[in-house]
Amino acid sequence: MKNLLLLVFVAFSSFGQQKVYSSTDFESKVMGMKQMKETYPVLGVFKLDEKKVETKNYDAYKQLIYHDFLKFARNKGIRFTDFEYRPMLFFPISILVQSNGVADYLVYGLKPETIRINNRPKKLDSLSTDETRIFAEIAESFCKEYKFPQFQNVTNYSIGLNITFGKIPRKVNSRGITMIEVAEKTTRPDTVKSLMFNKLYLEKFPEVVFRFKNLEGLDLSDNMIEQVPRRVLKLKKLKFLNLSGNYVDYSTFKFKRNKNMKYLNLQFTGMTKIPKSLRRNRRLEILFLGNNSLVFSDKDFKRMSYLRTLNLYNVQATKLSKSIGKLQNLEELDLYFNDFKFLPDEICQLKGLKTLAVAHNQLWNLPDELAKMPNLQVLYAHHNRLNNLPTLPNLKLLDIGHNLFKVFPEQIYGLKNLEEIDITNNEITDTPEKLNTLQNLQRVFMRGNGFSNKEQKTAALEKLTADLELRKVVVR
Repeated sequence: MKNLLLLVFVAFSSFGQQKVYSSTDFESKVMGMKQMKETYPVLGVFKLDEKKVETKNYDAYKQLIYHDFLKFARNKGIRFTDFEYRPMLFFPISILVQSNGVADYLVYGLKPETIRINNRPKKLDSLSTDETRIFAEIAESFCKEYKFPQFQNVTNYSIGLNITFGKIPRKVNSRGITMIEVAEKTTRPDTVKSLMFNKLYLEKFPEVVFRFKNLEGLDLSDNMIEQVPRRVLKLKKLKFLNLSGNYVDYSTFKFKRNKNMKYLNLQFTGMTKIPKSLRRNRRLEILFLGNNSLVFSDKDFKRMSYLRTLNLYNVQATKLSKSIGKLQNLEELDLYFNDFKFLPDEICQLKGLKTLAVAHNQLWNLPDELAKMPNLQVLYAHHNRLNNLPTLPNLKLLDIGHNLFKVFPEQIYGLKNLEEIDITNNEITDTPEKLNTLQNLQRVFMRGNGFSNKEQKTAALEKLTADLELRKVVVR
C-alpha cells in the first residue's frame, strides 16, 4: 500500500456508542435504509406543516464538512492522499445528525457490487482492509468530536459526501502549469503566466511560485494552506489570485498593495471580518468573499471603488455595511443565502448595478428607491417573504418565486423590457392575463399558485397560455 506503511497511526480510544458502520452492517445491526431515510431526511428539503422548507445552501455546508473532515484526519496524522489511488473508486458516506448537531451514525459505502455511471463502471467499497480500518477509526473520532450545523425548525437530517482517496493524476494543460514538479523543472519561468495548483492537497504555500516573476494568474483553491506569505502580492504582474477552500490564517496574512490585482477569491477560507489591509488593493474589480461567516464594519468597502462584481454568498450576515454605497462601478452584487430582513438604502446609490441577487433571505420588502437605479436589469429575489414590489422600470429578468404574493404585482405590467419572469410558488389566485401585453417576454414560470392549480384551471389561464405559446413564449 503506497506510502501508507510510513504513517504512524495513533489509535483512538473508543468511547460511547459505535457510530461508524459499513452500509451492510448498518442495515443488519441498526436499521434498514428505508427507515434511515425516514428518520434522517437528506439535508436540503424538509416538509414542515405540509410545506417544503429549503435549508440554507446545502452544497456550502457539504463542502465545509468535507474540508473539516480532511483537516481533522490530517491533524491526527492521517492523509487520505497517501491511500492508493483508484481511478474508478466511488466511496459515498452518509452522516446522520441530530437536531442539536451531534452525529448519531456515519454510514460508508454501498452494498458491494459494481454499478455504471455515465456508462462507466464504478467499483464500490474498494479500499483495502487496512485502509478501511484507518478510515473507520478516523471517522469514528470525527463523529464523536465534531459539531455539525444546526438548522431552525429542522429535526434529524443526513448529509452525503463522496470521499476521494489518493492523489488524482494531473494532466498537462496548455493554459498553464498544473503540477509542482513541472514548475520546479521549467527552464523558462519568465514565460509562464499561469499556475493552476488547485486540488493538490497542499499543506504549505508552494515556494516555487516565486520563480515566476511575470505570473498573472495563481490558482491555489481547494488545498489545506494556512500560512500565505505576504510577498505573493509583490508579484507585480499578478492579476488573478484564488485562495478559495484553504484555511487562511488572517492574523498573519496581511494584504499588500498590488496595483494590478483584478480578481481575488477568498471563499471558504475561515474569514470572519474583512481585513483592513484588503482595502489596499483598490484596483480590485472582482471580489469573492462568500461562504465565510462575516460581520461587517461601516468602512469595509469605502475604498474599493473599482469593484464590478462582489460576491457575499452565504456569509451568514444579518446586516450589510453601509459603505456598500461607495461601490459606484459595481455591476453585480450577490447576497444569496443570508439572513437579511431588509436592505440598506445605500444599495440604491449603486447607479451602475445591473444584477442584484438577494434570494434565500428573510426580506419582507425591497427599498422603493430601487426605482431610481437606471441600469438594474436582473433581480433574483426568490425564497423571501415579499408580498409587494417597488417600481423597477428597466428589468429584463425578474424572479420572485417562493414568496408570499397573494395578488399579482401590477408594476410588472409596466416592465416593457421584461424577457423572463418567475412567480412560481406564491399564493396568487387571479390569472395575470395582462402578461400577454409584454411584447419582449420570452419565458414565464408560474406554477404553484392558486390560478395554476390543475384542478381549478380556468379558461382565462388556458387562453393566456395559448396566446403566449403562439408567440413562442416558453410557459411553465
